Amino acid sequence: MDVEQEDRTLRIIMIISFIGMIDSIYLSYLHHLIDGGGGCPTQNLPGLDCGIVLASSQSKLLGFPVAWFGVLGFIGLFGLSLDRYLNMDLERTYYNTILLPVTGLIGTFFGIYLTYAEAFIIHEWCPFCLIAFALTLGVTFFALKAYGHVLKGAIGGN
Repeated sequence: MDVEQEDRTLRIIMIISFIGMIDSIYLSYLHHLIDGGGGCPTQNLPGLDCGIVLASSQSKLLGFPVAWFGVLGFIGLFGLSLDRYLNMDLERTYYNTILLPVTGLIGTFFGIYLTYAEAFIIHEWCPFCLIAFALTLGVTFFALKAYGHVLKGAIGGN
């Protein structure tokens, strides 16, 4: 991959990560709003009540709202891609080319579980959660497209 193409891919990852961070912050706000007895903007839509999803036991992990893990994940993805974008010539950013797809894959697997929980445990869909998952898939796609070969080499593949 040439430098210009890598620059473009990193900019795309940063944009998607920034949007995902905003979505996750909004989900965190909704989670705290619902904990306080408030409502969700999609509460009157059948099958799309984010309030039910955010009030479920699956909405917390280790006592923390899952949305905060999304915020941290998207901040991490944004930071890794920004560091690589600004310091591509430095050898230390080589590790970013491994960490970007790994972080994306971790987010993807976590998102798969959460989407499964929405479909088969909670029986409601949260549109904002689905947006966060779609953005995670987008970041992971671009990270694997750009750096999948580096990751494969790092784990011992040919």
